[in-house]
Amino acid sequence: MFSLLVPPLLVAAFYGGSGWVRRHVDGLIQGSVGDPLPAFALADAAGATWTPERLRGKPAVLHFFRSRCHSCETEAADYRQFETALADGRAVVLHVCVDRVLDFPPELTAATIAQKQFVQPVLMADAAFVDAFHSAKWSNVTPVTYVIDSSSRIRLALRGGQTLAQLTAALASVQ
Repeated sequence: MFSLLVPPLLVAAFYGGSGWVRRHVDGLIQGSVGDPLPAFALADAAGATWTPERLRGKPAVLHFFRSRCHSCETEAADYRQFETALADGRAVVLHVCVDRVLDFPPELTAATIAQKQFVQPVLMADAAFVDAFHSAKWSNVTPVTYVIDSSSRIRLALRGGQTLAQLTAALASVQ
């Protein structure tokens, strides 16, 4: 009789634990909403340094992604369209790659970034930068998008792949 109960108990424990982890990480991601943009200085591939001061006065979208992420691959085309729609400079999109935090090989990171063909800057995050948003411990939870208003406050935190329509609506909500 006991052996018949083990499989259902294991399944229930798995889904219960998975649900707890998801709620915990969602809480971390939402935890920075309403906060000012944390202090940082990260360089992009062209060598330009990005800071909160450089973003002040314009809304910004910080798009956290990584290599080996199916949802990141799925949303890449929508992000490229979103970048094109913002070519007028009314907002800034910064793609934030968390591969270094996850110790991915540089060759994999370079290939991922090249494949995505983003036009806007790609920043290489360090653990401190990810900690300031949602914890480096959960860097593998991607994609995550933060929408920043023109006064440099984090207004939205979006978990999972985003569509062009979702990105456009998120940005419009902070303008």
